[in-house]
Formats: sequence, C-alpha cells, structure tokens
Amino acid sequence: MTRIYGYGLVRSMAIAFKNFARKPITVQYPHERIDLPERARWAVAQKRDEDGSHRCTACLACERACPDYVIELDITTAEDRSKHIDRWHYEIGACMMCGLCVEACPFDAIEMSHDYELARIDPATLAVDLLFDVPAATAKRRAAVAVCPPAADAPATAAEKPAARAAEAAPAAPEEGGADA
Repeated sequence: MTRIYGYGLVRSMAIAFKNFARKPITVQYPHERIDLPERARWAVAQKRDEDGSHRCTACLACERACPDYVIELDITTAEDRSKHIDRWHYEIGACMMCGLCVEACPFDAIEMSHDYELARIDPATLAVDLLFDVPAATAKRRAAVAVCPPAADAPATAAEKPAARAAEAAPAAPEEGGADA
C-alpha cells in the first residue's frame, strides 16, 4: 500500500475550514437563553388550576415514589376525613430530577418545571416549601375517582362477575391423544 504524505494534513484542514464557515453555536448565557425542549426535567413545581388553586389531594404518591426521599408531606386528617396539607417540603439540592414523582401523581398536581437556574449562594435556600398550611383539593379528587374507567380485564356489570369467576375456576379440558392414549 502506498502512503500519500500530507493526506492527514489536507483532511484536517478541510474539516477546519468547514467548521470555520458555519454559524457559531455558543450561547452568551446571561444575555441569551436557549429554548428547552418540552420534555426537559428540572425542579418540581406545583400545577395550578385556572383559578390559581393547587391540585394536590395529599395522596402521598409522590412522596412514596421519590427514590431520594426529597419530598416530604406533612398532612393532618380531620374527623370528617378531610385532609389538610401542613407542609409540602421539597429539597432541590438533593433531587436528581428523575420525574418519578410526576409520573406517580394520579391527579396531575405536580410537574417538572423549566427553571434551570438552580444555583444558590445559601445552601439553606435549596429546601423549599411548595405548599404551606392549605386544605387538600377534595372536590377534584372525588371527580377524578368517579371518572376513572374500569380495568380492561374487569367485568363491566355485576351480572358478569359470577360468570367470570366460574370461567376462571373451571378446570381445563384434557387434550386428546395425550400420553395415556
């Protein structure tokens, strides 16, 4: 194989000139900002309704789903079984922004915000109370539970339930031409 001297130099110069001719991709950060994609995950934020009220029903699904244990809900339940959110505490500094808490929320009450400026001077400001001393959203919870469709494999009516149980309990018919034949 013959070796052409200077081929590597010519190829590297071609790449350099091609990159020299294209637009710069550097963003001058404080003055310019890039648009983040919709699926970008940053800090957790409360979703609000049109009237400005929160959607949290204090079901604790987000707290149980968090692998880092950075979400802490302090709730009290009254005698009439209504819930009151004393504190919805979130530690931004320890959160790994995985989004499992958002996926676990059955009432769509939290979201991953697009606020990516999370640097703080004081470490104490990395712990935030997103909700403080508010009643849980009860009317929305009852409406959401009433709208939930039944499971696909569940019988639709009460008359179909005994028939479904009988079909599950029936033994399978033996195959013809088996080992005993």
